[in-house]
Order: sequence, then C-alpha cells, then structure tokens
Amino acid sequence: MAGDVCEEGLSPHIAAQEVQAMVESGRSSLRVEFITESFCMVGHLDLPSAQGRLVDVLNFRDEHVIVLRDVEARRLGAESDKVSNWPMAHIRRESLILAIPHDQRSLSDEAQPPLEYVAKEPHKVSFLMPALTVVGTLHLAKGVDINGASPIRGLDFVALTDAEATYLSDPTSVWRAAVIIVNAAKCEACCPGLDLSPQQSS
Repeated sequence: MAGDVCEEGLSPHIAAQEVQAMVESGRSSLRVEFITESFCMVGHLDLPSAQGRLVDVLNFRDEHVIVLRDVEARRLGAESDKVSNWPMAHIRRESLILAIPHDQRSLSDEAQPPLEYVAKEPHKVSFLMPALTVVGTLHLAKGVDINGASPIRGLDFVALTDAEATYLSDPTSVWRAAVIIVNAAKCEACCPGLDLSPQQSS
C-alpha cells in the first residue's frame, strides 16, 4: 500500500555527510531489494559492520521502520516500467513481502552458518501468497519434521535458497536469486515438496 513507504528528500551535501559519518562510525552498506504489496524498491541498507545476515536483521532488530538510501522504486503491475529515484525511503518492516540481498558480501553472509550452527537438511517448498508464489529450498535442522515445524507457524522472515518468486498478476515478472527472504506473516499456505510456480503449473 502507498502508506507503507515514505519518500524523503535529501540534498546531495547532506547525503555525502551521512555516508562519511557512516564510514567513520564503522557501519557498512548492503544493497537489497524489498518487495511490498505495491512497490519493488532497490537501495542501500546501512548496518553496523558486525551485523549478521539480512534475515537476522529483519527478525531480531527492534525497528519497525527500515531506512533505504539511493532507492530505485517502481510500482508493481501496470506501471512497472516507470522507475522513480528517491534519495531515501522509510519502509514499514511489516509491509515487506520479500527481501532479496544483492551484494556479494550480503549473499556470503546469508550462506554462512551462524555460530550456533547445527546440521541442516534441504526441503523443497512453495509459499503461496496473495500476489506471489515463491519456490525455493528451506533448510531445517536434521531430523526435524517440516509438517510439525511449519515455516509459516510463526511470524518470522524465512530464508529460501535457489529461490524464484513470480508475480501472479503478471507471470512474466519473476525474481530469481541465490537467497530470497519471505515474510511468513504474509503467506497463505506452504506446500512442502512441491514446485507451484506458474511456469511449472501451466
């Protein structure tokens, strides 16, 4: 919805000062893509250098608004070919449907096991959402029954690897990425073991 995003003007001089301050304070920037009900936005997310994976940032940071810099935004649907450039956007975390890390560092971080790592098993899953179908590989602790530990039981963001998301109103709009993070709160159903992408279903 339009209310999920707030565009904020920023002069180049102020933006340069903020970037310099970020560098001096030991912060880093990740290039990410956020998809909401109405928008697809690509921009830079500023984080402490020691910050973990993007999925952990979305799940465990106590912020309800996420700030992106240098944003390229386009509406989903009929106006998807029109790109707007925003110096900054404030985005409601709860409005996110998908989050996709694009930087090499970000992808590496997503693939690295956390310190409390346990052996995982891959599970092919399809997530069904009001506007999207997302297919990918979910990694659960070895021996865990996916039916008992359903990935949409909670309200967390869930990372899928080797993933593909398809916009149902326009199946030619497809996102393919090494990692796609799904907001489980937006899912209507999860189908383990199935590939329900429109291309497969047709």
